Amino acid sequence: MRQKLEKKRIIVFIDHANIFHNIEILNIRINYLKLKEILIRNHHLVGCFMYMSIFDNILPKKLKFLNYLRAQGFIVQQKPLIISPTGKKKQKGVDIFIYKDIVELAEEDTYDKAILVSGDSDFLDVVRKLKELKKEIEIWSFKKSISRALIDEAGQDNVHYIDNILDEIRF
Repeated sequence: MRQKLEKKRIIVFIDHANIFHNIEILNIRINYLKLKEILIRNHHLVGCFMYMSIFDNILPKKLKFLNYLRAQGFIVQQKPLIISPTGKKKQKGVDIFIYKDIVELAEEDTYDKAILVSGDSDFLDVVRKLKELKKEIEIWSFKKSISRALIDEAGQDNVHYIDNILDEIRF
């Protein structure tokens, strides 16, 4: 008799700025619910966090988007968006916020596998820490925005490309 495979406990950590930058360049919109369904594939979803920076006074369009995300089961983690002295909009502290959540939840044994949607090399240390904690890590990113060092650290088998699923998640 074949033993039933146990579903892994999954938490998804999405760096919204990373996705937004890429879909803006491609001039497309994506269905975040379909993206989430693809990411978790038949595993046990513990939580799906969306990290983003927003202005204190939220425009109605942005509020509608945040409400859509929450209605789809995303836990929206917000940080204030700042404007640099040059007038450029910048997010501050989001990667640290993501790192902290990934590590703390791993140390509390809340999940078996972290799915990180970002290609930033800022996450090299989080991949190393998860290996140390005996947790699995899966990286999802756009091909042109993923760090080579992140691919090397996570291992090619643990890296997947959003480009390959665009037909399934595009609005």
